[in-house]
Amino acid sequence: MRPLVLGLLLANLLFFGWAEWIDVPPPPAPSAIAGLPSLTLVEELPPDQRAALAEKMALEAAPPVCVSVGPFDDVGVAAKAEALLQAKSFAPQQRTAQAPALQRIWVYLDGFRSDVAVTRVLHRLEHGGIDDAEAMPPEAGRRQISLGLYGDRGLADARAKAVRALGLRPQMGQRTVPGMVYWLDLKLANSSVSVPLKDVSDLEPAGVSSPISVQPCPTAPAPAAAPAPVSPPAATPAAKSTSLAAPPLPPAILPRCKPGGGGPVPCIASESRISGHPSVL
Repeated sequence: MRPLVLGLLLANLLFFGWAEWIDVPPPPAPSAIAGLPSLTLVEELPPDQRAALAEKMALEAAPPVCVSVGPFDDVGVAAKAEALLQAKSFAPQQRTAQAPALQRIWVYLDGFRSDVAVTRVLHRLEHGGIDDAEAMPPEAGRRQISLGLYGDRGLADARAKAVRALGLRPQMGQRTVPGMVYWLDLKLANSSVSVPLKDVSDLEPAGVSSPISVQPCPTAPAPAAAPAPVSPPAATPAAKSTSLAAPPLPPAILPRCKPGGGGPVPCIASESRISGHPSVL
């Protein structure tokens, strides 16, 4: 009996040794996703990283937008605003739009009896530094000189004061002019891009009729606007009229022209380059 027990014990020991050291299973094959980085959920990110990621995704998904800055009553202010936006890396496109009729303060001179008197006063204004005055077409025997239309009372008073300093007596009156405003259209990368509205609004003088704002561009294509001069005249009459041409006058009546010109006022050049004789300009 004892040999049988010892034989069974020896057989168990031999089977255990074979199972542990000889019959060893092969290692598992490497997984195809073992080398991939681990995934991180958005909820596991810090708050600042989550906010930055959300902002980045919003910017990438937002489509470009078109906005209009305005309206500007004066083309000169619109030109300054266009230059300001260009300096800030925007690409504005100017367009015009119809608006209700506007009330403007007209500064003018009245009471002239002849075209000669009008011409002499135009020269007087020009020598005094006011070279944008215009002779208006005569109406019922009246002759007037326009000194500008203003939407701001302070600017109109300043022009009248400068004219009075030359010994003249300007007058003021109300005039209704056709409504025309100017807009600047901007194409932005997305709606989160901010427009420097305060800097643009500061260009407008006090007392303008409409505050400057940012609005969506009109859906219908607006007609192309004529390019505006960068430095327009300080004041433009309501209806642009050709300067009144004085009748032929003896050269002695007209004053000598200033060097380099200075305005559409008749004058006598010192010498003609062609004939060598005085010529009326």
